[in-house]
Amino acid sequence: MAPVDVLPLSLLDAYACWELNRRCFPERETYDLATFRILLDSPDSVSYKALDAQRRMVGFLVGLVDRDASLGRGRGQLLGSGHIIAVGVAPEARRQGHARRMLEAAERGFRRRGMTVVHLEVHATNVAACQLYTNAGYSVTQRLARYYADGDDALKMVKTLD
Repeated sequence: MAPVDVLPLSLLDAYACWELNRRCFPERETYDLATFRILLDSPDSVSYKALDAQRRMVGFLVGLVDRDASLGRGRGQLLGSGHIIAVGVAPEARRQGHARRMLEAAERGFRRRGMTVVHLEVHATNVAACQLYTNAGYSVTQRLARYYADGDDALKMVKTLD
């Protein structure tokens, strides 16, 4: 079943996002509630949720516009790129196009903010996610050894926005 809507995430969604994140990833790979609150409250947030027909959150994508951090939160110069920090889809809702639709929404959001490049990191062993990003036009630019808490490598992937 396809989601009824892909809508922007807000600070009000932090708890639901955190709960879903805990269902999507092993405990050592999850963000805590405070981190979700900080990310979703940021003026640089480009983040989306997928809702099912019952209006339940079945997916989330958290992204931020990249800035030079030397001036503090939200005040540094824009760097022209966006960073997709986390994407999660409920186990029972996977392989239904939710992640792809949220990714498309995020790319539109980054374009509206003037970003020309999007980058992300993904578990090198997550074949489904790697295929999603490759099919969406992302290319591997770097392998990051032992990037994750479980010791797995990450692939840094990048896409130039049209």
